[in-house]
Amino acid sequence: MNYPALLAFVCGFSSLSLEIAWVRLYGFSKLSTPGAFGFVLMAYLLGIAFGAHFGARACRDNDRYSVLWFYSLSALILSGLMSLILPFLFGWMINAQNLVFDLLIIGLASAILAFVFPIAHHLGARQISQKQGRRLAFVYSSNVMGAALGPLIMGYFLLECLSLQQSFWIIGVFQLGAAGVFALFNTEVPWRKQVVGMVFPLAGALGYFGLGIDPHALIQEVNQNGRRAATVIENRHGIITIFSGDNADDVIFGGNVYDGRTNLDPQKNTNGLERPLLMGALQPRPQRVLMVGLSIGTWLALVREFPGVEEIDVVEINPGYLIAAQAYKPQSMALQDPRVHLVVDDARRWLRRNPKKQYDLIIMNTTWHWRSNSSLLLSADFLKLLHSRMAEDAILSFNATGSGDAFLTANHVFGHAYRYGNFIYAADFDFRSRKDAYAAKILYQNLRIQGHEVFAPDLVVLNKFLDQPFITLDAAQNAFQRPFEVITDQNMITEFKYGRPLY
Repeated sequence: MNYPALLAFVCGFSSLSLEIAWVRLYGFSKLSTPGAFGFVLMAYLLGIAFGAHFGARACRDNDRYSVLWFYSLSALILSGLMSLILPFLFGWMINAQNLVFDLLIIGLASAILAFVFPIAHHLGARQISQKQGRRLAFVYSSNVMGAALGPLIMGYFLLECLSLQQSFWIIGVFQLGAAGVFALFNTEVPWRKQVVGMVFPLAGALGYFGLGIDPHALIQEVNQNGRRAATVIENRHGIITIFSGDNADDVIFGGNVYDGRTNLDPQKNTNGLERPLLMGALQPRPQRVLMVGLSIGTWLALVREFPGVEEIDVVEINPGYLIAAQAYKPQSMALQDPRVHLVVDDARRWLRRNPKKQYDLIIMNTTWHWRSNSSLLLSADFLKLLHSRMAEDAILSFNATGSGDAFLTANHVFGHAYRYGNFIYAADFDFRSRKDAYAAKILYQNLRIQGHEVFAPDLVVLNKFLDQPFITLDAAQNAFQRPFEVITDQNMITEFKYGRPLY
């Protein structure tokens, strides 16, 4: 049996699996900013460099096969324990973190396993055989196979079926179990009985303990809301946390940043309901509606009540929101509406697969413009794609979240684009007069959700919504310190050039 090749496989599999897990944890803690991935990659590569350096030195300083195996299994056991300890240390120290602390924690996670690979290479080369080249190829190939399989197992299976915390736990227990297997079958390992007698009971105890604790305890430590989440939904697409509020006004966080509320009362209006309501005034009888992004489904519950709506296509990339929405009656009923067609997919991919679809209204309750991948929704490239799916007299709206660049980009694609609150409304015609028309007030007065009037009879809130003015691009530019720039898929300026700093 080529044990060095198997050792290389275990190291590659564990290292890349843990890297995926650390990208998820660190990205969540840093509010899904795009720099989080680059930082983890940097820390991981530095850890690999240092670990490999010391592993190579161990090979030069020791000529005994048994000693090198002792080093390898010790590092594997230590890495297994650190896979359980380091994430919780990171979570407990979240409020005291800085660049150096994060670099050390993540770098240490990779350095321990990187220490083993030069030893596995050395052990493979030491095997006296006329087929030494083939044995070395097995070591490298096994490491590459493990490194390729690790992200697939972690990304497509573990993170989908288990929590992030449990995924760390599984990889940690796997490393302990692998060390025990090497000790059990490899006669070159010193103190075989002692290692087996220690590792297997330890792996079993840790596995049993991991099943008994809250699977979302790590996420509860890291979430930036400052309170314990009432509901945590984790899958391979992301992490959704829901915090209880008063009077059916729960707060939704996606990727550790604010993502909406469940409130449907315009009197309270903690959810900015004037923004989707305005779409009903600007397009009085929309037959076909596209919603890019569902979140908790609050806006869907409102839009489906617009008069004239015959079909609503909702494209949501994270199926966790569909599960979350079931806990709220208005949102759940909206999902069950036969006019609503739910699609779990990437919006670009789905639109390209359905080129004949045309819509009267397109609503994107876009996430923060500085989040990772936000450029894919705000870029001129995507807005042009949406433009091609708009019927005559159609209107598009999306949340610019304060980005003047997104405002300029909409004006670059459409003949008319104006801001209302933090939302951009765009079309090929000037639609502003429709907001102030008498028909808009009548529509608002007649609007109902589950048989109840949306607005109070005194019309104070209704008038407040309709009296809010549109902001032109020139007015927005004059109030800003730098010239706005057009967002494209290539420049991704909202994420990187003008994005949120990592620290």
